Amino acid sequence: MKSTVLHDDRFLTILWDDLSRIIGIDWKESTAAMTDDQMKEELALFAGYVETKKASGILVDVTRFRHRMGPEFQQWRVQNISPRYSAAGVKRFAFLFPPDAEIPSAMNQSAAGEAFITRAFNNRNTAFAWLTEP
Repeated sequence: MKSTVLHDDRFLTILWDDLSRIIGIDWKESTAAMTDDQMKEELALFAGYVETKKASGILVDVTRFRHRMGPEFQQWRVQNISPRYSAAGVKRFAFLFPPDAEIPSAMNQSAAGEAFITRAFNNRNTAFAWLTEP
């Protein structure tokens, strides 16, 4: 995967692979100080890039993600962000966890109402291969 940096700020880097049409977020450890409102702003920004690029897949690297989301955050994401991903043409969404992390089973399923398949991985190459499967 040869990625171009589309955006870089305090909390994340947004990457784009033109050949595969995969867009990604590399979250930073500074997310430990991020509020839910700041996370909403970051995801809205990212969704704009997903829409502009018409990405077919999303790779979200959470290996350094430290933010603790509030109880209503997931519902907000499904209502406000997931539909934008779907409308842009996203078919697959992958989370990347640290190599030794135990992946919660909930991370291997799409939320109710999402039109794309979600999976979690411990290896970037495996995640990328899955995202680019026909």
